[in-house]
Amino acid sequence: MSKKNKITEEEVKKIASLSRLSLTEDELQKRTEDMNNILNYMDSLNEINTDNVKELNNVHDMNASLRSDSSDESLNQQDILNNSPSSNGDYIKVPLTVKKESQ
Repeated sequence: MSKKNKITEEEVKKIASLSRLSLTEDELQKRTEDMNNILNYMDSLNEINTDNVKELNNVHDMNASLRSDSSDESLNQQDILNNSPSSNGDYIKVPLTVKKESQ
C-alpha cells in the first residue's frame, strides 16, 4: 500500500471556508495530514478481500425477537372524548402548562 496525499492544503482551506472555520497554519497542516490518513486507511480497508465473508446484521450476532406486526381497531373519537376529564367540541381540554409572556 502506498501512502499518497490525496487532499491538498488548498482543498482543506476550501472545506474550512465552507464550514466557516478559521484555521491557523499549524491546524491547516494537521487537518490536511488527518484527512490524508483517513483516506489512506480507507484505501487499505478497500484492499481486503471480503468475498467469502457473510454479512453481519448485528455486532453481537443475535436475532431480533420482535413481536409480529398487527393492527387493531382504534377507538372512535366520541369514546375518547367521553373518557377525557374535559372536552370542548372535538378537542380534549388540557391544563395550561406554558404561560405566554403577557400572562
